[in-house]
Amino acid sequence: MSRAGILIAYIFGSCLLGCLAAYPVYRVLGADFDSVVSRSILAFAVILFYPTCKALNHNILESLGFPSTGRTNVIIKAWLIGIASLIPISLFFLLCDYRAWNPFYSHELLSLLMTIFSAIVSGLIIGIIEESFFRGLLQTELTNILNTTSSIIIVCLIYSSVHFLELPEGFSTQSIQWNSGFTFLLSSFSAFSQPSLIWDSWIALFAAGLFLSIVRLRTNNILWCIGIHAGWVAHIKIIKAFTDRNNEAACSSLTGSYDKYIGELSTAWVILLLVAWVMYRSRALNH
Repeated sequence: MSRAGILIAYIFGSCLLGCLAAYPVYRVLGADFDSVVSRSILAFAVILFYPTCKALNHNILESLGFPSTGRTNVIIKAWLIGIASLIPISLFFLLCDYRAWNPFYSHELLSLLMTIFSAIVSGLIIGIIEESFFRGLLQTELTNILNTTSSIIIVCLIYSSVHFLELPEGFSTQSIQWNSGFTFLLSSFSAFSQPSLIWDSWIALFAAGLFLSIVRLRTNNILWCIGIHAGWVAHIKIIKAFTDRNNEAACSSLTGSYDKYIGELSTAWVILLLVAWVMYRSRALNH
């Protein structure tokens, strides 16, 4: 089988097995069905990741951008960069009264620490899984099949789009059957039927994906992508947990519908950071 065929089989197999597993998992756990489907697919993507890399003759660490040494230092530095890079956006939201501190946590130290810990762990899990797939396996293989520019664009398109999987309007959780996972997956891009509601968040995610893809390309070290991504997720989760949102604030239009944080402002900021980083790295390499 060709490399493209193996990659397609991996994606198709993860979706197939995830959709089949969604029904029994939903019956056991009783969680939101859309969350069950997406997490089931993700679980099988993780399970099939190693055999897929073996089929592609990948050294699962080196060829996908995982260095053999210095991993902990890179992860910590990248995570701190991810956390710090969003501070200007959060400060702006606080100053323009879009976000206000929630007084609850000033009296609940244990809850504060548990929230921070949960955000850090969630960020690391999301960063490891998503970056290993998108900037690791997918970007590496698409670059081999196509070219660098095309692979980055395709990866960013897929990365930003999958964040908008949702239950289609009219989908009844009362009639869920063994094949409902497939029904959900085939109709879960219903959010794109109203692009005006998601375009700002979609572009923000595309810009974030572009930033991470360029970092992966320029450093050849996916740990930078994992750390930065994990830092972004942790920062946003902590800010959303510790502050209350004011939708009447003038700057609320700078955020999108996806998580009420990313949007037009974060898009401009990430692009500015990307340009500044590329220029800095180019000068450093020239000297």
